[in-house]
Amino acid sequence: MSTPATGVGSFADVSFEPATFDPSRFGLSTDVVDSDRYERSVKRFREQGIVLPTFAQLADPSTIPDSVRSSLAGVDRNAADARNLFRVHWYNDLHGGTVDLPEHVVLNSEMTGVPSPIIVAFGNRFPMIGAHKVLAAYACLVPRVVTGQYDPTIHRAIWPSTGNYARGGVAISRLMGCRGVAVLPENMSRERFDWLEEWIADPNDVIRTTGSESNVKEIYDACDELALDPSNFILNQFTEFANHVGHHEVTSRALNHLFQHYAEHKPGLRLAAFVAASGSSGTLAAGERLKNDHGAQIVAVEAVECPTMLYNGYGEHNIQGIGDKHIPFIHNVMNT
Repeated sequence: MSTPATGVGSFADVSFEPATFDPSRFGLSTDVVDSDRYERSVKRFREQGIVLPTFAQLADPSTIPDSVRSSLAGVDRNAADARNLFRVHWYNDLHGGTVDLPEHVVLNSEMTGVPSPIIVAFGNRFPMIGAHKVLAAYACLVPRVVTGQYDPTIHRAIWPSTGNYARGGVAISRLMGCRGVAVLPENMSRERFDWLEEWIADPNDVIRTTGSESNVKEIYDACDELALDPSNFILNQFTEFANHVGHHEVTSRALNHLFQHYAEHKPGLRLAAFVAASGSSGTLAAGERLKNDHGAQIVAVEAVECPTMLYNGYGEHNIQGIGDKHIPFIHNVMNT
């Protein structure tokens, strides 16, 4: 008789029946499934001096060893240096330093017309790409490596995206001694492709699909073809539960820290809502903890031109990076 596998993150209390659900398929394995691959990864990391930060350290960078933190002082935040893995968190400033509170701005009611103040956390403080998608990429790749599923000596990490997740994946791959491949629509911003050309070793590691922001299906189709080659390892942010778990464990704690900072100075302050664009729904996972701890509503934003959740609608728009025209497999829709 098979034993149900226990979930993680906001799925911690969920038991998955192996007969009908394979946790390894969606990045939920917690045991080493291939010791040979695991040992080859350890060997490569040891040879290249790669140290992986824990998610607890990324959630609270003050727990990162002093020796590591001091070594970062001489490392460019945008460099292909493995030490930048310890900057994949919300506590950076724009110059590579660490701050005590995630950088943000507070929009008051005079500006917004909304009675409550709105705290806006800055995602552009993350290293390499200036976007928090490096956290999603790290969250998706690391569990596959430490459980012996992904082997950097034989696999290519395939990163399907409309832009920033692919860039984040290529960056994290390079820092972890892996080969990353970006799959994204051909009509995305020129800046995305310029960045990718500087970070890849082979021009074939950027795969352009038809369309733009609204053409996620075409990305899926390309990945289906790539998956026929066993050396390609698809890290689909829309189906990787580790994307959800990473934000549930790291982003939620950073945002909770922000809220608590203001609550200390204003007794009775209530967290009304957590708002994020739909995208892969990874960031929305932070709302799961905020809802559980504070009763906050979880609000997903989508383009008016493509109201998938609201009206089952579809259409074209150019708000880059929010995704649309489909509901990600990892999106806890009933809690949004």
